[in-house]
Amino acid sequence: MSALISSSLLRSYVYGLQHRKTWTLCSTSLLQWCRSLHVDTRPHIPSLTSSYVHGTSSIPLLPLTVSQCLDSTVERWPDREAVVFLQDGIRKNFAQFQQDVDKVAAGLLALGMSRGDRLGVWGPNTYEWILFQFASAKAGIILVSLNPAYQAKEVHFTLKQVQCKAVVCPTRFKTQHFCDMLREICPEIDTSPVGMIKSSRLPDLRMVIVTDSRQPGMLHVEDVIQAGESRHHKELMDLQNKLSFDDAINIQFTSGTTGSPKGATLSHHNIVNNAYFAGLRVGYGWRLLYGTTENSPLTFLGFPKDNEELKLNTVGCIMNHTEAKVVDPNTGEIVPLGTPGELLIRGSCVMHGYWDDPEKTSQAICEARWYRTGDTASLNSLGYCRIEGRMKDMIIRGGENIYPAEIEQFLYTHPKVQEVQVVGVKDERLGEQVCACIRLKEGQTSSTEEIRAFCKGQVRAGDKLNCQKLNMLKIRAQLYSLGTDICFFLPLDFSLQDPTLCVLCRQLPSDSLWKGTILLLLHRHT
Repeated sequence: MSALISSSLLRSYVYGLQHRKTWTLCSTSLLQWCRSLHVDTRPHIPSLTSSYVHGTSSIPLLPLTVSQCLDSTVERWPDREAVVFLQDGIRKNFAQFQQDVDKVAAGLLALGMSRGDRLGVWGPNTYEWILFQFASAKAGIILVSLNPAYQAKEVHFTLKQVQCKAVVCPTRFKTQHFCDMLREICPEIDTSPVGMIKSSRLPDLRMVIVTDSRQPGMLHVEDVIQAGESRHHKELMDLQNKLSFDDAINIQFTSGTTGSPKGATLSHHNIVNNAYFAGLRVGYGWRLLYGTTENSPLTFLGFPKDNEELKLNTVGCIMNHTEAKVVDPNTGEIVPLGTPGELLIRGSCVMHGYWDDPEKTSQAICEARWYRTGDTASLNSLGYCRIEGRMKDMIIRGGENIYPAEIEQFLYTHPKVQEVQVVGVKDERLGEQVCACIRLKEGQTSSTEEIRAFCKGQVRAGDKLNCQKLNMLKIRAQLYSLGTDICFFLPLDFSLQDPTLCVLCRQLPSDSLWKGTILLLLHRHT
């Protein structure tokens, strides 16, 4: 892989020399508009003047499939450990792992799976999960990641949405009985020949592959490994010349916060380069980052030598070969640095689209290939991003955009506050009002007057907090000093982060609200 990168760099360098006169002719005024940051190393000089950034890199994108990456790694380090599962006693080096991958990939072809078919993997992290991920990629099969917490209704929706031909799962894990739920969805499993399921509810499903104990009507993972013959291995090798790094490799379902779960479709190119550049920047084990399912997933990632302020207050710097901009949600115009707005992403990381859903794809990705994250964020002059919240959580009070996270962060400084969530509620005059939902620490009592007094005119702000943000926070804090409050009492074990709370508050009739802020205090019942 290093030889490949070196040759690509050399070609890029020669190309640059050939065209250096063209760059010399570029005017200074034109170059001032090129708001790019070279992010092979940590940026030190503030250079951005607006909330747009392009992470440039001297290292080219890799035009490789997952299988080609594995082949290259095996060629260089066949004896290095690739996968370790201590709880299962599994330890494989890269050469051993590749042998297992080839057997499973050939076995899938032997069992009737073809390039472009969808194979669902449903269950916890196990060796089989990784094995089928690489094997499906080598066979040109699209792996569908199914949330292990899905119940029967949810898994039925996702399997039908992407027309899964096969499902891989364990019999059970903790309280999840995977095989029983599949039988509930497809009772024909017990009566159909193994590998030839004919289901009325899932007409595309043909086989269920179990990773642990053998089950009636279902294949076992060993059956897949043994199914591949020499002709299937030859078919697998011939297939490698036909696969493209732009082929779909993975469908990951979103959480469904904006409706039914949507299947974000990712390619070899998406996943290989996202993993590669993340590894180049920080190695492994890094935790502070930002991404979305639709972006493969990383778009921002910190550097190991970032200072404490950046580590605590941002999700990192823009990734290589990635663009980001923060826009006003009403006008679509790029906002000034440090100003919250909607975060948009463009680059090699952006998904192909939502599987078989052009309408939702067009809503998420505009014509210029900008992906609308739905997150509110702000950028600093070094290209680091701060996540403020979700667009759907933004409160519009009398035309002013209010970001709940800013108020929540301030309220958490109150010594009696254990948990808080700020949501919007209907108001006939202003459109929405601010509702602070607060859980007190055990043994503490408080009142609406105390919370008002704490908020009024008081803002926790450091020397580096700009005046614009300070004023915004002051205005929002003063919302708590208006009008009369309505208090609700909920069970003590009810999480304030539960989405149900937002839905409940937003559905309150506006005529039940008094002017000003609504404060919800949860006291311990005796």
